[in-house]
Amino acid sequence: MERELPQPDRDRLSVLTALVLVAYILTRVVVLPPATAEVRLLGLLVRVQVNTLSVMLALAGALAAAGADWLIRAHPWHPAGQSTRQHWIVPGLAALGAGAILARIPEGPAWWIGLGLAAVLLLTVLVTEFVLVDADDPRYDGAAIGVTALAYLLLAGSLYAVRASGLRATFAIPLIFLAATSVAWRLLLLDGPRPGTLAYAFVIGLAAAQIAWGLHYWPIAPLRWALMLGLAVYVGTGLIQAHLRGGIDRAARFEFSAVAVLALLGIAILR
Repeated sequence: MERELPQPDRDRLSVLTALVLVAYILTRVVVLPPATAEVRLLGLLVRVQVNTLSVMLALAGALAAAGADWLIRAHPWHPAGQSTRQHWIVPGLAALGAGAILARIPEGPAWWIGLGLAAVLLLTVLVTEFVLVDADDPRYDGAAIGVTALAYLLLAGSLYAVRASGLRATFAIPLIFLAATSVAWRLLLLDGPRPGTLAYAFVIGLAAAQIAWGLHYWPIAPLRWALMLGLAVYVGTGLIQAHLRGGIDRAARFEFSAVAVLALLGIAILR
């Protein structure tokens, strides 16, 4: 007799999604006085400004990560006491990315449509992470493909936002390192926990940060820049996954080739 497939708690999903959407709405309603702080870092005077958007985006990301933990711990097959940190990454990125995009859309029907799409994205990510709790779940492989695609898409979006915002290298490079390391770590764990996974992810993040540092002052359009770094993270993660699996099979070679060709075409064509 087949066991019943677990489903995420609908009440928790609804509450979590509603809270994140409220954070997005508050960016249009609440006006916080901006606060500026200046600190010296490695001999440089660094100015940090906190405003309504940054506070609400941080709140949305934190709510999504905490909500993912809340949802995952309700999974009937989740081992008691086991960490859920890997399940926080993609929901957190989704909440931050969706909020950043919504902030650039003027008020009107387009913004409300975007809000609805953000809710769908967040629900999709949370349900996918819920399925990935149990490697024996027959839906696992499909969910792994879905979360992989979403992770790279959200990473590229985050990299684009960093570049388009015009952040100084002092802020941009650490953010890129953190995003690339987190995404690589999450995707490497899809094959199961292995010794050294975090170290591999750290190397990928460091490589992405080094490339970003080298390209930071080049006159490269944000979309091209994001595709370059995203491709570097994709190749690095894929090669390490192949190494851990014992080699690159035909399907993996085809995937690498197809993604590389598409990314290079995007880099060459898109502005």
